[in-house]
Formats: sequence, C-alpha cells, structure tokens
Amino acid sequence: MKKIFILLTLSLVFFGGSQAQQKSTNSSFAEFDQYLTKEIAEGRLIGVHGMVYQDGKVVYDQFYGLRDKEAAAAMQGDELFFIQSMTKPIVSVALMTLYDQGRFQLDDPISKYLPEFAAMQVVNDPTIGSSSGTHAAPSPITIRQVLSHTSGMSHGIAPIAFDKELWNGIILNGKLKTLEQRTSALAKMPLAFNPGSKWNYSFSPDVVGRLVEVLSGKTLDVYLQEHIFTPLEMKNSGYNLDEAQQKRIQTVYAFGADSTLKRTMMGQPNATGNTLFAGVNALFTSTADYLRFGEMLLNQGSWNGKQILKPETVALMTQDHSQGVERLDGKDTFERLGNGIVTDELKTLNLEPGHGFGLGFAVVQDPKAAQRESLAKGEYFWAGANSTHFFVNPKKKLVAVFMTQVGSVGTPNPYGFYFGNEMRRTIYQGLK
Repeated sequence: MKKIFILLTLSLVFFGGSQAQQKSTNSSFAEFDQYLTKEIAEGRLIGVHGMVYQDGKVVYDQFYGLRDKEAAAAMQGDELFFIQSMTKPIVSVALMTLYDQGRFQLDDPISKYLPEFAAMQVVNDPTIGSSSGTHAAPSPITIRQVLSHTSGMSHGIAPIAFDKELWNGIILNGKLKTLEQRTSALAKMPLAFNPGSKWNYSFSPDVVGRLVEVLSGKTLDVYLQEHIFTPLEMKNSGYNLDEAQQKRIQTVYAFGADSTLKRTMMGQPNATGNTLFAGVNALFTSTADYLRFGEMLLNQGSWNGKQILKPETVALMTQDHSQGVERLDGKDTFERLGNGIVTDELKTLNLEPGHGFGLGFAVVQDPKAAQRESLAKGEYFWAGANSTHFFVNPKKKLVAVFMTQVGSVGTPNPYGFYFGNEMRRTIYQGLK
C-alpha cells in the first residue's frame, strides 16, 4: 500500500498537481488521502481539497491536482467553490436563528408570512404535468415542511413532465432577478404532491430563504453575512466575490461523451453582480469556511465562544422530521442518484432508504436499510451538484468536507454517488 501511495503522489507531481500539507495530518486518514490522490491520478477529478476536524482540531487538510487545467494552475488550498445544494443547510440554519429568537413556530403555515402561498393547487399527476389537471391542496404548507422537503414542491430536475415545467418557469425565467420574485413565481405554480404526503427534493429552501428575508427585514445575503459568515469568520463565503476571490474559484468540469472531464462552458457560475440570493444553490465558499460551519453544528451551535444556534435547536434540526410521509425502504425499486437522494418508480427524487430528513440535513438512521457499509448511524450531511460533500458525526466528534467541481446538473456524472460514498468509507476505515 505504501508503494502505491508513493507512485500516485509522483504521478501528481508529473502531471502538474499540487500537494501541500496545511495541518499535521493524522495517520488515521491515510485511506482518505489515498482516495483523493487516486481520483486525481485516474482522471475522475481535476482538483480536490479534503479537510477533517475531530476532537476539537483539524486533523486532515490536503489538496491535490489543478484549480484550472487549461491554465495549468495548481491547487493552492485557498480555492473557492460554487457549492450548489450545500447552500441549503446554511440557509436552513439562518432561518433557525430566527426560530431561536421566537419569530415563528415550525408548524406555522408559510402563508402567515408569505400570503402568496395561501391557496395552493396540486397537479393530479406530476408525471404528466399540469395537463393532468389540478386540485386544491388539502392542507397548508408549513415551515417544518419547507425545511424538510415534505412541502409537496419539486426541484425541476427530475425527468418528469411537471419538473420540466418547473425548470422552464423558474430557472429559465430571465425575469426573476430577486428571491422575492422567484418565490412569487413558485407560488403561482402548482405543487407536485399534497403537502406532507411525500418526501420530494425541492425548491423549498428558496422559500426558507425568503422567510429569512421577511422575518428579519433584511435581504438573505446581508442576514447570512451578519449572523453566519461574520461570527464564524467565514471570510470567503457569499453570493458575490471580490476581484481577488474570483481569481481563486475552481473551474467547473463535467464528464464528456468519452467519459473524460472537460471544462463545462455552461456551468461556470457568475461570481459578481448576483441579485437573486437563492436558498437552493447559489453560494460560494472555501473548504475551510465550510468546515467552520460544520464545527459550529458539531459543537451544538457554538464556535469560538459565539453561539449561533441554541444546543436544543441543533438537536431539533438533526432529528428526523419526515415521519409519516411516503418514503422508500430497501425493498422498493430505486436508482441511486447521490448521497441521500434516489430516483423512485415515479422518477421523482426521493429520500435514500435508511435515511430520515431533519431541518436542512439528511440523517442516517439505518445503514443496513441503506445497504451501505460506509454510513454511520446518527451522521447528518448534505452534498452539492458540483460534487461537494460534508458530514457531521456527533458520536465520533467528527466533521469532514470534500470540495471539488464536477458538475452533474444537465450533464451526466457517473460518480455523483461514488464520490461521497468513498469519502465516508475511507474516513471511517481509518477510524476502525
């Protein structure tokens, strides 16, 4: 194994990769380190940065490969990443800081604060779309439901007729320049399912972000800066970046028809001039910044003497809030899409078996039901469509972050599930 590791490291140097050690690396994470070098050497990643925090300190911090292959720019360890859906946990935490302030209750209807959602319609058959007809939602959407993806909304990325309508109406609608405009447009569209009936990956974090704006009286970018980024010293996180930060963005790649990674022209995010501060996908951050966010959660809402959330609120967020809704078990037919998400028989995006969902995070309940030895019960996590991953394991006092930029929305990514699964497997292997 030692010889293999040396050969992989030499191959990185030969191809222009960069290896640097930012912190003393615990030998327990040698398997994780070998996994990262292997992905670069075998062409599944262009550049990657992994960090692990355990027992109150950073125990692993390594980066490999290239920030920009075409420019032959090596990774430096200070790269910024467009984290896509790893925006969702941050925005969920922001809303729960307002919960701590007593601004709302979890079972409040969202229409109490966003009246445009007061009389929602539901499509009769989401696989057919709006042409199947609609019916009145039998119950209001609650704040708990938008935090746990049980609101009946969808995300526009499932291969069904209704999601295509949603994608065209929301993502491809060039008139939507603010979060208020986007959520108002969402309210005009029907739901895919009755509220509280099914777990379905969705646009609901945009509603979570809009609730932050209405309840706080501040735009989401300002609220995140004041209540999350500044106290956690997340100095490289936001919707818009300065000129120096923009030079450190890692290029987004995608797998081509020949199964090799290529620069994706459509997937390079705008890093300045953004006015739509989305809750679903729009933040940039660094590996170190996101690790601090994870440390805060592990430390029951506290970081460096600053209390972001109450301990009981973190406990509430990391409990399963999807009980009683339609979910899958290990006997159902499904196709793995990513960590935590599978495609079910309807081709909608359902929760992976063996998992629950809290208020912004998936929660591992039964690794055997998930048919995954890489998981640990009680772990909570999420991932992003550019192949970014993080998880927190309270029992082992551990936080891990995996940052790269391999897109999977609109482009095939055969490793969307593999990257996060191998991350966990190799990290936990070292801890046995």
